Parts: sequence; structure tokens; C-alpha cells
Amino acid sequence: MAALRSHLQWRLSPKGILSSLQERLYDAERDLPRAPDEKEQARIQDEMDSLRKEIAAQQETIANPQKAEQKTQDRVESSIERERQPIQPVQAQTSTKFINPPPTTAPTWFQNRFVETQFLGNFLQDPGLRMMTVVGRGGVGKTAMVCRLLKALENGYLPDDLGPLPVDGIVYLSPKGLRQVNFPHLYADLCRLLPPAIGEHLSEIYRTPQASAYAKMQALLNAFPQGRVVVLLDNFEEVLESETGNLQDQEFQEALQALLELPQHGVKVIITTRVSPQPLLLTESARQEVLRVDQGLESPHAENLLQQMDANGSLGLRDASSELLDLARQRTLGYPRALEALVAILKVDRSRTLAELLDDAKQTLPENVVEVLVGEAFSSLDPLSQQVMQALAILGNSVTAGAVDFLLQPYLPTVDSAPVLGRLVNMFFARREAGRFYLHPVDRSYALSRILEGQPEDRDAASLPFTRFALLNRAADYYQTIRTPRENWKILEDLSPHLAEIEVRIAGENYDTAASVLLDIDYDYLLLWGHARLSVDLYVRLIGYLTDRDLKRSCLISLGNCYYRLGDYPKAIDYYQQYLAIAREIGYRKGEGISLGNLGNCYDSLGDYPKAIDYHQQSLAIKREIGYRQGEGNSLGNLGLCYDSLGDYPKAIDYHQQSLAISQKIGDQYLESYEFCSLGDTYIAIRELTQACKFYREASDIACKTSNRENQHLAYFGYALANLLKNELEIAQNAIDLTQTNDYPQNNAAALTLAGIIHLRTAKANKAKEAFVQGVEEADKLLKMCDQNLLMLETKALAHCGLALCEKTNHLAAAHQAFQVARQITTAKGVIAHLLQLFDALAITDTDNILVTTRPIAAGQN
Repeated sequence: MAALRSHLQWRLSPKGILSSLQERLYDAERDLPRAPDEKEQARIQDEMDSLRKEIAAQQETIANPQKAEQKTQDRVESSIERERQPIQPVQAQTSTKFINPPPTTAPTWFQNRFVETQFLGNFLQDPGLRMMTVVGRGGVGKTAMVCRLLKALENGYLPDDLGPLPVDGIVYLSPKGLRQVNFPHLYADLCRLLPPAIGEHLSEIYRTPQASAYAKMQALLNAFPQGRVVVLLDNFEEVLESETGNLQDQEFQEALQALLELPQHGVKVIITTRVSPQPLLLTESARQEVLRVDQGLESPHAENLLQQMDANGSLGLRDASSELLDLARQRTLGYPRALEALVAILKVDRSRTLAELLDDAKQTLPENVVEVLVGEAFSSLDPLSQQVMQALAILGNSVTAGAVDFLLQPYLPTVDSAPVLGRLVNMFFARREAGRFYLHPVDRSYALSRILEGQPEDRDAASLPFTRFALLNRAADYYQTIRTPRENWKILEDLSPHLAEIEVRIAGENYDTAASVLLDIDYDYLLLWGHARLSVDLYVRLIGYLTDRDLKRSCLISLGNCYYRLGDYPKAIDYYQQYLAIAREIGYRKGEGISLGNLGNCYDSLGDYPKAIDYHQQSLAIKREIGYRQGEGNSLGNLGLCYDSLGDYPKAIDYHQQSLAISQKIGDQYLESYEFCSLGDTYIAIRELTQACKFYREASDIACKTSNRENQHLAYFGYALANLLKNELEIAQNAIDLTQTNDYPQNNAAALTLAGIIHLRTAKANKAKEAFVQGVEEADKLLKMCDQNLLMLETKALAHCGLALCEKTNHLAAAHQAFQVARQITTAKGVIAHLLQLFDALAITDTDNILVTTRPIAAGQN
């Protein structure tokens, strides 16, 4: 076994590769005189000329290995530098209505599928249908068939003379391409079909972490009320759970459910998959069609395909007898990928004929025909070509030749994969799109199966073994190398190398390193851009496998932060508690103080102020003990918020002033502007409205200087409320309008409801109604995450009260229900006082006494 292993390694050395090339040249020279006709002689002569060129290049490599290695290194570095160039920002509108390259181009020898193509055409023309799922085994030709149809649609007609069919846009998403099949790409690429202003507005909605995927899709689909936009989700099985058929990403599941359930729109989805997404197919089944492509090509289409793939007749297929071609169709079941594999074998092994190949395979075909023929074709390749295919399989994504060279460099220092990849494409082993290479899923699975798994220790071996563990680690290093500079991270695509690295590190069971990568891009990028659910999904996949306690601790608090941003306070509490337990176990006092403060914030949001105060007091004590001044300021401010809610305003002011003093001393302008807002809120509560306005102006000035949009929003909101209560309605209107330019998801519903009150007070009933409707919608988004969200319950109730005044219809039942749930949570004096200020400002317009029975319910007096 050792001798065999040594020989195989030698075959991949420069001398071994040269020997293989010389053996192939010797065989060709021997076969040339025996060629039966001039055509075969010409083919063999072309092969000999090509081999002599490769032999000369390989001899040069052996003569000067250092020069050859440097050439390889230069190619790799050049390729990496091109990959590290910043991705151009995705504009809301592009010059084309066809987004992304298709995952494949149907070959010129594409055959038949007329009935299936007609079925797809009927689906696209039926306004009552939303989704078509094309299901079939690997290699049956699903993607090629759909891409051929969509390519024709780009020119405004259906293929096969099925008639004209205009489309307003096509979006291609595929695991093989740069734009993976997921919700962020689906949403962003549909936005690219819209005018810039609408696209940017929808992007702002997407960045709202509390908004559900369903709500985001509702806003998006409202922008496509009619017309015909087609989305291809290719190789959908890669985003499904193999056992259940459910989508792995719950957010993606919600988005597709919304597409099926929402009122009429112009977006249609075509899915190609090897695995039926059964739970999704049960959603609004009347709006879906399923096309099962279980059968291969029938006669004469399979035979025609074989002949067209041998246009010059060099493989003996073009001029083969009809009986032999029919036998090939029967043995392959007519599956296009199996037919391609037959041709690939004949191209690699010139000594075999189609008759011999079919005779050799009669014991194994047609059972698992595609897999068997793909395996045989792979086995017929030389060792270098096999390793290049395995490198593509490991990298997973659509990649450049430079990526393959990088992966194989430790094993083949003089590797140049570009010509090998070209041959693999010509022989139907690999695919190429836009200068990038990838494998058919069946080929990828087989190539991976031929790599030894190895051991985790292989990652750091001095001499890397050719095992999955070592190769996946090398692939992860490649994705790490092609990251763009941090200052260029603006959109999700800029983080594609990080996300690819995380995936391959997870595949290689290197969970700790994957977690480190995720932590680096989570808080300041993924969360900021509205991808909190993506962060959650990745953390959940990692958290149970982490061995580094510090990393696990960091991931726990990050998961808590994600759920807090999503408004899912119970889950946030769970992860903060887990973090707290570890921090206490290892004696990490700063982490203990931070987690206690985070727990306090959760209970504050849930209206449990005694528990919130207890956590904040514990947090404050620890932060003072360790001299953590910034944290001390945060805890003092949080305590001020709790006492404000309880109606203990002197104590609230004292805590806020202490926090403000610390922020000014240490130069924390975020905390400083926030504390000015908090003082303004408390001064509104004690009806010192002029002083409250001064605090809000201070807060706004600081927030504007530091580009802090959240604190700008809070300052404008408070300033609008204070002026409303002062009856300075024009000033209030101007201030509340400014909140719309500074998005703050946790307070958007409250800002819309306040805007409705101001509109109603200024006799703008239509604008008021619109604001109240939006306020209810925004509140419902957060209540879907956590039905105990106190602020959202009261905001929703107030908005329904406003609608009752606007429409003179019965919205009071919904308002009363929300108020009652809120009062079950808390009857804290400060909370009710703040609520009644808003309620009374609204009730001034209630000339018909519609709300007369509502105020006691809001106050908890019923």
C-alpha cells in the first residue's frame, strides 16, 4: 500500500505528469498508422501536436522548477488581487432587466423537452399561478431546459415557436454563481428592477431588523402590482433539509410563503430541484404547479444529442448505426448528463468504442446510470485532471482558475490549472460561466467522495495530505485571502468571501475559526444592514460545537444581541443568561456586568421594572468595582429609564444626570446625546416642556455631529411631542417629519402614530389615517416577534384609536384589546402617565366622544 501511495504521488509530480504525457504520445504514435480513415488520422495527429506542446512545457518546468513555481505564484497573486477589487454597489436600477448570468447555457445540441417547455410557458402566462417547481434526479437536464426557455424570453418569445411572451425582468439565482439562492439576494435583485427611489426605500425596509421576512416581501411585491417578472431558484435542494424538505432558512421560507399568499402581484418563481420541497408545496397549492422531469430524452432526441456532440465524427458517434445509438439511449435512460458522460469517456479514452463501452457497462446500467457513468468518466481522467475536479468540488462556489491553483499549490507547486479546466469543459466534466468554473452537482458529489476524509490534525500538518480536512482548510484560507479591505464593506456581496469561508470551515469542522470570522462581521455589518436572521442562523449552526470558551461566550452574547434587535426578548434573555453563567464561572467580571445590563434592558422592554432595576443595580455595582466608566454610565442611564417608567421622576433625573456627567467626562458622545433625550422625556412627564425642548436640541446637535441616526430620531420625536403638548403644531409637524429621514426600527411605529395625531390636530385627516395604518403595521411586525412588547401594544392601541376618529368605524375593539394586554403587563405610574399624555392629545379631536369609554381602559381603571 505504501508503494502504491508513493507511485500515485509520483504520478502527480512534474516528472510523473511528463511521463503520462509521453505515454499518451507513444499510444497516439502507435495508433496513427492503424487509423481506419483520414478523418481518424487527422484527429490523432491533432492530439499528437497538442501533446508535444504540453510535453515541451512540462520539460521546461522540470529543467527550471524555480521559474515554474514563480510563474504559478505570480498567477495566483494576480488572480487574488483581481478578486480583492471592491464589488461595485448594486444600484436600484440597472441598464438591463435581466439580473445575473444564467447558471448554465443550453448547449447547441439541446434536444426535445417540447411538452415540458410548453408546460412552463403555460405557467408563465397564467395570472393565477405564482410558483413552478421542476423536480427530477440529477443529470436529467432541468436547469438546461429552464435556462433555454428564459434565454428565449430575454428576446420576448417562447422557444419552439410557442409564441411571443414579453417579460419585465428575469432574476437568476444559483448556488453555482455569484448570487446564491437565499432571501437577501432574492430581495436585493428584485429591487434592482425598480426605479432608484423605490429600490432605496425598499432597501431601508429590508434593513429594519424587527420587520419579518413576510412583511418585507409584502412591501417588495407591492412594487410589482402587475406585469411579469420571473425568478429562477436553481439547485434548490441545496437550501433544503434533506430529511424534512423544509427550507434551512426560516426567513427564506417566510418570504416564499408571502409570495404565494399575498394579493395579486407580477412575480413568478421557477424552482429546479432534485428534492421535492414538500412543505412549501402545501402552501397555497392552487397557486403552484409541479413539473416532474423523471424521464430522459426519448428517441430520436437522445440519439441526435449524441451525434451533435460528435460534430466532426471523431468519436464514432456521428456515423454510428441507429441500433447502436438506440442501445446507448436505453442504457443511459436518455438522461442528458449520462449521455455527456458517455461522450466524455470516449474523448478521454481513444482506444474504446461506443459498442465496447456499452458492452462493458451492461452489468451496471441503467441502475444509477448517471452516477455510474460520471464515476467511470472521472476514473478515466489522468491524476492531475482528477485533482483539479476535486479542487472545484472542495471550493464549492463558482471560482476562477487562480482559486484552483491556490488550493493545489501545496501539492503541485508548478500547477497551471487553466488549460486543464479548459479541457474539462470541452469534455463535459466542468462548466464555465463568465470566466468561472463549477461542477454539475452529480460530478461534485462523486469528486468529493473520492477524497479521503482524513483527520482534523491534517489542517496544520507540515506536509499537507490530500484529505478533506486539509483541503477544506486550504479553501477557507483562499476565501480569507480574497477579502476586500474593510473600508470597502458596504453591501452583503462585499462579505461573500467571509460567508464562503464560514461555510467551508463548518464543512471542515473548524467551528471555532468560523465563529471568529462571524464575530468580525456580525455587529457592525450584518446587523447594521438588516441581516440579523442570517447572523442567527449561522450562530445556531456553530454554538453547539465551539470548544473555545471565550468564543462561545462571545457568540452567546452576540446571539442575544441579534434576538434583542429582532424584538424577540425571551430568546435574547435565554442567551444572555447562558453568557452570564459562563462569565460567572470563569470570573469574567466585565462580561458579567454587561450581561446583567442586557438582561435589565430586556425586562425593561417587557415592562417588568422591578426585575430590570435589580439587574441594572447588580450591573452598576460590578462596573464601579472594576472601574468600567462607560459601562457605569450606561447602567445609570438604564436605571433612570426604569424609574421614569415607575413615575419616580426625581430619582430618574438624578440617574440621568449622573450618566450625562460621566459621558461628558469620558467623551462618549453617543451616551451624551442619548441622556439628553432621556432627560427630555422625563421633563415632558413633569410638564416642564420648555426645558425638555432644550434637552432635545442638545441631543440633536450632538447626534448630527456624530451621524448617530438613532439618537437623531429620538431627539426629533421627543421635540415633536413636547411641541404638540405646547400646542406648537407647526413646529411639531416639522420635527416629526424629520424622524422619517432617520430610521429607528424600535420607535418607527410610535413615530408614525405621533405623526397621525399631529396630522389629525392640523385637520389633515387623510394623512392622519395613512400614518395610523402604517403605525399599526409597524407595531404588528414587532409584536409578531414578542407579543409582550409593551411599547408596541400601547402604540398599536393608540393608532387604532386614531383610525376610529378618522374613519368613524369601530376600531375600538382592537384598541381595547391591546390596552388590556398592556395593563396586564404593567400599571406603572410613569408608563400610564406617558400614554395618557398622547391619548389626551389625540382625544382633543374627538368631537363625537368616540373615545369616551377608552381612556379608563388605557389607564387600567376598568
